[in-house]
Amino acid sequence: APAAPAAPAAPRLGPRTTLIIGFSIGAEFDPTSQVARLLNRWRGGNPYRLDDSGLLHLSGLPPIRLAGLDVEQANLRIRAEPALANVQAYLTLLPLDPVGVDALERFGYDFFRNAGRTPQVVDVSAPVGYVLGPGDQINLQLFGNKNKAYQLVVNRDGMISFPEIGPISVAGLSFESLRREVALRVTKQMIGVRVSVTLGNLRSIRVFVLGDVERPGIHVVSGFSTAVNVLLASQGIKETGSLRRIEVRRNGRVVSRLDLYDLLLRGDTRGDTRVRQGDVVFVPPVGDTVSVYGEVNRPAIYEVRDKTTVADLIALAGGRLVTASTDGVKMMRVYSQGISAQDIGWEGVGREALRNGDIVHVPVKSEELHNAVRLSGHVKQSGIYGWTPGMWLTDLLSDAGPLKPGADTRYVIVRRESQFEERDVLFSPDLEAAWRAPRTAADLALLSGDEVFVFLKGVTREYTSRGVLGGGPSAWGAVRIAGSYPFVKGMRVSDLIRAAGGIKRSAHRGEAELIRYSRVGDRRRWKTVKVDLAGIFAGDAAADIRLQKSDELTVKIRSAVQKRSATVAGRVRFPGRYAIHRGERLSNLLQRVGGLTDDAFAQGAIFLRADLRRREHENLQRIADRFETELAAVALGSEEGTQRLVTGQTLLNRLRSTEATGRLVIDLPAIIAGDAEKDIVLQDQDQLLIPEIPWEVAVVGEVQRPSAHLYASGLDREDYIRLSGGLTDRADGDRIYIVRASGGVVAENTASRFFYRSNGISTIQPGDSIIVPLDAEYVEPVRIWTLVAELIQSFAVSAAAIHAIVD
Repeated sequence: APAAPAAPAAPRLGPRTTLIIGFSIGAEFDPTSQVARLLNRWRGGNPYRLDDSGLLHLSGLPPIRLAGLDVEQANLRIRAEPALANVQAYLTLLPLDPVGVDALERFGYDFFRNAGRTPQVVDVSAPVGYVLGPGDQINLQLFGNKNKAYQLVVNRDGMISFPEIGPISVAGLSFESLRREVALRVTKQMIGVRVSVTLGNLRSIRVFVLGDVERPGIHVVSGFSTAVNVLLASQGIKETGSLRRIEVRRNGRVVSRLDLYDLLLRGDTRGDTRVRQGDVVFVPPVGDTVSVYGEVNRPAIYEVRDKTTVADLIALAGGRLVTASTDGVKMMRVYSQGISAQDIGWEGVGREALRNGDIVHVPVKSEELHNAVRLSGHVKQSGIYGWTPGMWLTDLLSDAGPLKPGADTRYVIVRRESQFEERDVLFSPDLEAAWRAPRTAADLALLSGDEVFVFLKGVTREYTSRGVLGGGPSAWGAVRIAGSYPFVKGMRVSDLIRAAGGIKRSAHRGEAELIRYSRVGDRRRWKTVKVDLAGIFAGDAAADIRLQKSDELTVKIRSAVQKRSATVAGRVRFPGRYAIHRGERLSNLLQRVGGLTDDAFAQGAIFLRADLRRREHENLQRIADRFETELAAVALGSEEGTQRLVTGQTLLNRLRSTEATGRLVIDLPAIIAGDAEKDIVLQDQDQLLIPEIPWEVAVVGEVQRPSAHLYASGLDREDYIRLSGGLTDRADGDRIYIVRASGGVVAENTASRFFYRSNGISTIQPGDSIIVPLDAEYVEPVRIWTLVAELIQSFAVSAAAIHAIVD
């Protein structure tokens, strides 16, 4: 039985692939987490498009490579992202055909797509100008008084041995010169005999092909091959290589330059030089490129030379179509500050010089409608419909019959060409309101030439971003569909909210914020305008502010919905988790928790921040990786080297298991005293831990008995070290430092490179920890061992202080 046909391969994702990604979380998910805050932003980012490297960019996350995966594999890859461990992501591929600039390909490179199937030695007649060399076969046919045939091969000395005449030197002769030379010899030396000279098998030559080609290297080709034949043998030029500056080099000199555009556009082969043994065909990197699309015969990306004008580019593209606009072209140019655009009339295209990266658009001729209107968008049958005087929108769309399922009937755009304004005028009628009250103010009277757009719910901004309707005011925050929307005549805040699908249940319905931009000279300025949402919803026309094109409306989210919080534990009146508002400071939170208790130790307050903990963890891992690399360089083979390796491995294991704390050193007594400079702005998930007054001093590190001792006012640093049995042989007595209960670090000398220094280290305070570091002499082969040891001890002190309060 014949084998069943193989199932078609699943489509693979690649650069510029368009995706829709859905996100969901369980009810038990922490709504105050960073991922939860990003969730709406991720949902609002649809549809997504992979970048030119096949990477997916989600706000707040590192890029995720999806190129080469099918949809199922891409779903698994997204769910494997650590930050998305508790998030369900569902990816759907949108196989959209590219349009406009995205659809352009580099001109000329498809010429080589079948190069691998092109025979490199073909049985064709040798050209008259072919130059003979060793290995070529010459066929001689004698007739007349003598009939005989010879097949003679040019030897290494460039000679052929003609039995009837003798040796003849032919190296360097063209084929035409050879025919004349042999005919002359036969006529003189063989009376009554004539000769026919043809070429048999031709020699093969080796040619170097270098530069931006698919298969660089040495290629063996026939002796009459040209530069194009050699490029075909190398399977063509990469898209990073130039088609217009190909060089043929011989004995270190450039003997010919080939512009393939002459061949591809005009069929001109005059620049296609014949190659010789040892020649080099070199393809340099591609030069400046510009793009042209729209109403031209060959939209593409073209490589251009110096002083190429817009007119030259359109000529390369085969000229403009009869449907091209009579007004001229639009040109976009990339600068360091961004992208600029300009309109160029047809009279100026021959003067406007192009630069690398320019994009030229030849627009279509405007289709003026006479006694007609155009209907397009999410409708069953788009096209041109007849217009009669007195026609209304509800006459064109009397009900939902012409609309596709899912059409947005609350927001329809009507574009009207204006004779008095530079830009078209847009209207945004509510179709549902028009159906309820046809031929009234809720409806819209149509004029000949109007264009009516009906949208799929939620994709209005797609038309805006693609330039169909032009950008206008934007809506952000607690709206259903955030984004930029078309600016319509007489547009108000309520129209923008309707375009954005309305507000969410989580929205603050009392007040919104409008950012309004203006220009003063060359500078752009902005101001904030308060919007009375409650008044707008109550029908107050005065509250419904008339919008300007660049306005940005932000509908606030109720603070209860945001659920930003901070935790206070330890010696305060009312410990617990507190909701905080944006910009709230620590001093205000202290008032809300009732202040500190009588036995609280403000100097030893511990302040923890989630973002700091993440960065500390990343730094610890980088130091551990570096330490492990240097540890591998420790020489073995001696007792000392082995001991150092064992010590280093122990330190590495402790470093890998060290937990980051995210501690931020604060001056709580100064904050309580009202020092505004020491006060800090709270962030989500901050923690404040207040210990009770401590009565001990800890001694850790390289002492005989690391332990804690009761604080005594008459004891100094050396006394506490003696109470711990004194220093070990491995201790560095010159680099002893103290970690205060507040988290601050002081040291007596400049030996330590990693901590803040000050005087008065012998003054010991309650809650201090005396740190005795490892002597660098024991870790000399690995320079960062001292740092590792100090880091481990410092984090251990902080962790112990935290656990003492939390536990």
